[in-house]
Amino acid sequence: MSSLKKRLEILYENKAITHLSKEICESAIDRFIKPDQEESYAMLVTHLAMAITRHERKEAMEGPPEEMMAEIRQSFHLSEAEEKVNWIEAKMPGFPEEEKQFLLMHFVSALNNEKREGLG
Repeated sequence: MSSLKKRLEILYENKAITHLSKEICESAIDRFIKPDQEESYAMLVTHLAMAITRHERKEAMEGPPEEMMAEIRQSFHLSEAEEKVNWIEAKMPGFPEEEKQFLLMHFVSALNNEKREGLG
């Protein structure tokens, strides 16, 4: 079992995330993340799990600052990040825009790390 899936299992066992959250995150790991990339995606997977759980529990969320999003929108990796967020949103219709913005930020960061470390 991957370290990311172990992390999800711990969060689930401690009722920090929901079953659906765990399932979607495991699917995202299988679809997007190679074993040698797990470290680059650790924050993203944790945020995604918590975001889905917040959405299911109908908890309010504020998005990242606009200055940060302006920088993200200039990233070379934005379109790839948007594709991945769209895949997640298809699994969670009505996913809040604030959460999608955070996921874009995390995907861009992870993709930057991959390229910098020569993993991608």
